[in-house]
Amino acid sequence: MSAVERLDPRRDMGLIRERIERLLIDGEDPLPTIADLAGRNPIALADLVVGPKAIRNSAWIGAALTVLEPLESSLSPNALYQRLAELAPDRSIDILTAAARRHPGASWLVAFSRRAEGQHAGRTHLLMTAGHPSFTQNCWAHAAGGHLPGLVAVASETGRSEPAAALVAAGHLDAAAHAMVACLEAAPNSPVVAMIAAVWGPDPTPVLRLALPHLRSKELAQTLRRHCQGYPSFTNFLDTLISAMVHS
Repeated sequence: MSAVERLDPRRDMGLIRERIERLLIDGEDPLPTIADLAGRNPIALADLVVGPKAIRNSAWIGAALTVLEPLESSLSPNALYQRLAELAPDRSIDILTAAARRHPGASWLVAFSRRAEGQHAGRTHLLMTAGHPSFTQNCWAHAAGGHLPGLVAVASETGRSEPAAALVAAGHLDAAAHAMVACLEAAPNSPVVAMIAAVWGPDPTPVLRLALPHLRSKELAQTLRRHCQGYPSFTNFLDTLISAMVHS
């Protein structure tokens, strides 16, 4: 039940604010109240959630993520999600997730990812958009932004080849090799070597050689070899390495 359903936002904003703050102090669920305000007066809702005197409470901001449509009508998406993260830093990943879900191809999510995830920037955005047409462009954008650990993590978690290819395109070759190995570990049939070759050029041996320190098992090395049949100088060297590896 809404704590403010009998109050008029045009007349009782001070009292509405007091009741919401009391509700939050008492640990009560703010969802019915925020849904009530979203349905009756989106302007009052925006004032209470992101205005100059917004209520600074993590539970309140968490509830706001369920009424993003009316909030986006009051503030540009970029400014809205930045403001929400400012008000509730502990909710930054939840806020980034919601933003990526609603605006998968937005360029401002690259910088926002850095703010929300730090050294893991890019991971949440890319995982949220792995099934969206913007995924490739997002990988390229995060690679250009230097979000290397995030891209390697996405390659590992999705088995997609785009993160490694994006890292090659941005000149981050060691990270690209790491992402390539992580990709093959997750999806042994991934065309990641072919995609790297398409970005790098006809002989990606310099990138392939950088993969060697990241090979953690004989099985993984053999998987990489299957994808490198067209590069005999590398496979010959890899054969020597595989023969010396004792663990499968």
